[in-house]
Amino acid sequence: MKVTSIRNIKIKTKLLLLGAISILGLLFIGTESVITASKINEASTVISQSWVPAIIIAEELNTRTADYRIKEYNHVVTTSVADKTRLEQEMEAIRTEIGQSFSRYELYIADESDRELMAQAKDNWNNYLECSDRLLSVSRENNSEEAFNIIMGESRQLFDEASNGFLKVVDYNRKGSEAASIEGDHLYMRLARMKVISVGVVGFLISLLVIYIIMAIDKPVKDLVEGTRRVADGDLDVYLSYRSRDEIGILTNSVNQLIDRLKHIIDDEKYLFKEIGNEHFDVKSTCEKAYRGDFAPILYSITSLMSRLSASKKRKEGLQENEGSGKKGVREITRIRKLKEMKVSKGKTAEECVVKEIKKNGGRKMDASDQTS
Repeated sequence: MKVTSIRNIKIKTKLLLLGAISILGLLFIGTESVITASKINEASTVISQSWVPAIIIAEELNTRTADYRIKEYNHVVTTSVADKTRLEQEMEAIRTEIGQSFSRYELYIADESDRELMAQAKDNWNNYLECSDRLLSVSRENNSEEAFNIIMGESRQLFDEASNGFLKVVDYNRKGSEAASIEGDHLYMRLARMKVISVGVVGFLISLLVIYIIMAIDKPVKDLVEGTRRVADGDLDVYLSYRSRDEIGILTNSVNQLIDRLKHIIDDEKYLFKEIGNEHFDVKSTCEKAYRGDFAPILYSITSLMSRLSASKKRKEGLQENEGSGKKGVREITRIRKLKEMKVSKGKTAEECVVKEIKKNGGRKMDASDQTS
């Protein structure tokens, strides 16, 4: 398959190609921007709708368990039955809130690791609650020494494990949020970098094509203007060297053909008029095919002129022949007339001689022979 050079593409097609590259470049930049922006939005959405709520819930769990621990400690310390009852009611409310927080956290679990960490923290909390129930039973009996041993020993260890579990969940979600934020930053930098690269590449291609089109149009047009100016001034020694199948190339080729035809016609006219000057009226044109279109009347006029001149020459030659014949006839008539005059002159001379002879002879009478004479 033969690939057409961009030089031979029509100017309209070149401009359409320029427009297409510009549009495709803008579409590419726009598409890349939309895709990257959607990823940035997705990262920010994950941060705002998953990581941040999970962090808040995990910190609330850690805070509420601490509140529960404080009330549990107060339950051991106080000896008032009313206070113990009130504290147990408040502790039960906190347990309910913590259970609801566990349920809400399920909606924001990011991945399996997050699920495992929260499950471990929940198990630790449930172990702590089992210990807390035993502690509360001892505390209700006002067995302060045993209660203090439990709260400062096993209960404290289980609480620390549960609290550390919640802190691990908070830390994991905070790191996930930071990672999502960093990913968003990377996506933004990627978007900015891709925009710069895309704009640079598209701008370079467009600039290159624009410069090429300007050069492809400007120089040939200047050559055409200069060439036609020289032709208008009578200089036919012009040849335009631009070669292309676009509009300017076709126009250049047409101008070269026109100049070539004008050269042939002018040379032919010089030849014809030279022959006419030498009274050779039967010559033929050496390039009749060049006289096409509006040039045809020129050859027709020259041919008609040669025909009229040839006819005039023939008439002139005929008149000269007739004039020569007339002069010869006049000379013949003159000669005959002179001969007649000479005869008459001789007759008169003879008669005068006879008269003189008669007078000399004394008037003798003429005889019959004289009368006859």
